[in-house]
Amino acid sequence: MSDIIGIIDELQEEFSKGKNVFWSKKSLVNLDRCGDLIIELKRNLPTSIQEASYIISQKEKILERAKLTAEETIKEAEKRVETLINESSLVLKAEEEAHRIERETQDKCETMFNNTKNNIDKLLKGLEDYFVDNLHVVKSNREELASRTLKKKNNL
Repeated sequence: MSDIIGIIDELQEEFSKGKNVFWSKKSLVNLDRCGDLIIELKRNLPTSIQEASYIISQKEKILERAKLTAEETIKEAEKRVETLINESSLVLKAEEEAHRIERETQDKCETMFNNTKNNIDKLLKGLEDYFVDNLHVVKSNREELASRTLKKKNNL
């Protein structure tokens, strides 16, 4: 991911080094260098996609861990309920405690699940924003390259 950001930074630097064309908002840039950077960006893009896949695969592991923790907590709560029920003088208190533990467990499970889901969603949103931003840069560069090529053909 840092390779791509570095390449994009170099591409931005190339654009910022461009000399402005008189009476225009356009500037002249080193097309060979920009082309090389775009090729390098394309070469490094699959690595970023693999990193995104890794994050998505981790989502499943995190959710599975949360589920296992919830199941273990529920089993512990059930054992505690059984112990309390066996004590006949505390049957009523045991039932109340069991329900409380069960609610707390469900609340904890739901909270863990929601937190995990939100964190993964934030990661994916960040990746999405990153790719969208960079797509705009690439599209703009391609359009500018195409317009320059067209101008060169028209001038010939």
